[in-house]
Order: sequence, then structure tokens, then C-alpha cells
Amino acid sequence: MKLTSLKYLLFALPALGFTACDNIDADDRFIETEPVIPGRTVLLEDFTGQNCRNCPDAHKEIELIKEQHGDNVIAVSVHAGGFGISVNSTNFETDYVGLMQPEGDEYDSRYNTLQTWPAGTVNRGSTLNSDSWATAVRNALSTEAEIAIDIEAAPSADKSTIEITSTLRPSANLKGRYQLWMTEDNIVARQRDGSKLIRDYVHNHVFRGAINGTWGEEMTLTSGVHSTLSHSVAVRNNEKERWDVNNLTVVAFFYDETGVLQAAKAKISDTTSPAE
Repeated sequence: MKLTSLKYLLFALPALGFTACDNIDADDRFIETEPVIPGRTVLLEDFTGQNCRNCPDAHKEIELIKEQHGDNVIAVSVHAGGFGISVNSTNFETDYVGLMQPEGDEYDSRYNTLQTWPAGTVNRGSTLNSDSWATAVRNALSTEAEIAIDIEAAPSADKSTIEITSTLRPSANLKGRYQLWMTEDNIVARQRDGSKLIRDYVHNHVFRGAINGTWGEEMTLTSGVHSTLSHSVAVRNNEKERWDVNNLTVVAFFYDETGVLQAAKAKISDTTSPAE
């Protein structure tokens, strides 16, 4: 699916994009409600960019949502589009760090309607402005999942790879795709915030790469039959990326054409995996 020419035009003209961004104060968007009894874990994809002047408001919205729902909400900030800075532009010597991965534009292109920023999706439903995320998350949490995902992740003995074990436990017959992503917290890099350029902005839950392919792996699951999978991903430490193992999280989700059916995450354990 390709971006429309209109979307390219918006990205090519940042001034127009900035005026299109949602600029409602985060505190005015968040309404505290009675706790919901979660029936699943929800995936919130935040499409963002270091040159998006209003995207920090969406980052604040995410923190408010997480404060209310805790680990039942998994947020991933996907840097993409004309507001993103490619990881290939990184120059550590000049403290110029880009956070946009190649997959980011592919995920962004999946949504033809994603033309104003900040925006995102909840469980891969329709694209929403950030002021609608809290309600969408609450509604999604109240539905029961037909699959549970258990996931563990630990560095190898030499800390050059992350070894991941997943167990999928469906309570219905399901056909879809299983996706694994790597995310990272506490990345210090530049970010536009209104009229300011913050050079030491702290970026959290940043999408760092797809572990098992851009769109995951196709699976057919049988009710009551558990499936255990093993994956390995190399820790990136090069001239463009320097992953900090202490700040990495593996995000997992199972999805089909209706959206994300269940999500899970695992911080990288201090316990190393045995050497091969």
C-alpha cells in the first residue's frame, strides 16, 4: 500500500503538517473514569517523528494512559514519514541520533488515512488522533481475548544476542500472524516540541526493529493446543545504533484482519541464556 500524493505533500511541507497536528493540551484530553476490568492487553501504536512539533503531547497522553491501566497497555512509538529522522542519518560524534527504522514507513503506509500527526491505532483499528486514544484503549480492554501469550527474553552468555521464548495459548481456533518487535526506553535524542528544539529529549518505547519479519509469521492455532516458539535477535551496536540491553523490551502480538487479538511484552531478563 502506497502513501497518497497528498500525504507526501504534507510531509514535504512541514509548515502545513505542523498546523494539522493535534495541539490540545494532554491534561485537557484525559478524563479519569472508574477502573476497567481488563480482559486483554492492548497494543497502542503511536506514529511519531522527531520533527513533529506536537508529538510530545501524544507522548504525554501515553504516560497518562499507562498510569491508569499499567501493563495492560503496551505502547510503541513508531517513527515514520516526513517528520521522522532516519537511523541512517545518525552521527554519534555530533550527537545527531535518528530513530526512524525502515519498517516504520511500511507500517505508516498501511494506514491511508494517517495524514495528521500525532496519530495512532489501538489494536490496529482505525487511525485516531491522540485525544481519542484513552477511550479506545478503555473500550478495547473490556473485551476478552481468545489467546494468551507468555514471553521470556534474556541475553546470550556473551550478550551479543537476545534469546526469546514465546508460548501461545489459544482458547479458540485462530489464524493470523505472530509479530515480535524490539523497543527501547531512555534514548536521548533531539525532538521538536512546539517552537523549541530539545536536543536531550528522552524517548521511550521506541520501535527499534521487527524480530521475525516486517509483518511477523503466519500461524494457524488450534483451541487448547499450546505453541512454543524460539527466536534470536542480534544486539545492535554499530555506528548507527547502540542498543542498551538494560532498556530493551520485546513486544509480542497476535493479529488477524480484524486487528490485534492479544499482546504481551517482556523486559530483557538479567539472567543470561545458556551458551550454545
